[in-house]
Amino acid sequence: MAGDSKGPIGHPDHVSERAIAITGGDAGYFDLIRDCVGSLRATAEGQALALGILDCGLTDEQRAWCRGQGAILVVPQWDYDFPGRDRLQDGYKALTARPFLPRYFPGFDLYLWIDGDCWVQQGDAIALFLAAARTGAVAVAPEIHRSMRHYRHAWGEFSSINGAAMAACFDRETAERLIRYPMINAGVFALRADAAHWTGWGELMGEALQRSTTMTDQVALNVLVYDRGFPCEPLPSRCNWPVHHATPAWDADRALFVEPAMPYEPLGILHLTIYTKKLAALDVRELGGRHAGEVRARSLRWPGGGRDG
Repeated sequence: MAGDSKGPIGHPDHVSERAIAITGGDAGYFDLIRDCVGSLRATAEGQALALGILDCGLTDEQRAWCRGQGAILVVPQWDYDFPGRDRLQDGYKALTARPFLPRYFPGFDLYLWIDGDCWVQQGDAIALFLAAARTGAVAVAPEIHRSMRHYRHAWGEFSSINGAAMAACFDRETAERLIRYPMINAGVFALRADAAHWTGWGELMGEALQRSTTMTDQVALNVLVYDRGFPCEPLPSRCNWPVHHATPAWDADRALFVEPAMPYEPLGILHLTIYTKKLAALDVRELGGRHAGEVRARSLRWPGGGRDG
């Protein structure tokens, strides 16, 4: 398979490789986007990447800030015609544009997409995504971990919500088959420019959008991997941690958010999924320090953003 002759993770032999990290959203999402970009730039791995931003309705001031970070700004178009499109906000284009990132940001060998409501705590997660993508597979982090609530008491809720989205996008048979697999989260992924996944994903998303606009990008990606057999490299959950599935613990000695189960591995990328992005703080269990064992309110936003933690 292409990409086998690589050095250690994060150190490709092909020094001419061009890689880009891309995020995006509208003006209402900008506070999150700013944290996402700031956290990327705070790591050596993130600094080594070009930066792209899908401008889905930013203000002039927000655009100026992005350009100050060295970002390439692109205004995405509607890449599909589908029922109900006129009722959607422009921010939805950040979902429909994903299979077309090489077209919007041409000239790169590797593409790393990261949702605006994610932030990078440890750069090794970025290195893992890129290393996995170099193999020709799509690099993702499935929503599966021994701490996550939907693999314990909340399986019924998880399977009914996601199963309904799958059935709406495709059919009930597809939903009943795929809901048994770990959900592939589309919020962070990496892929080579020449991968066939882009076309396959785009076609599936176009098909699904004729039926539903709920979770369509993610459902189509799961169908691409599980039903169509496109190569996938599943990374540890710490590389894209959906906070609503399991609140991280706080390791006071290392000053890091960690998995809430032993051995408490540090999280690479925190994903403020669903309602958690709107919360000022969550109840977080503390490890070490003078509050060891206590559960205390703590912000899960990027600490480099200037908020009190």
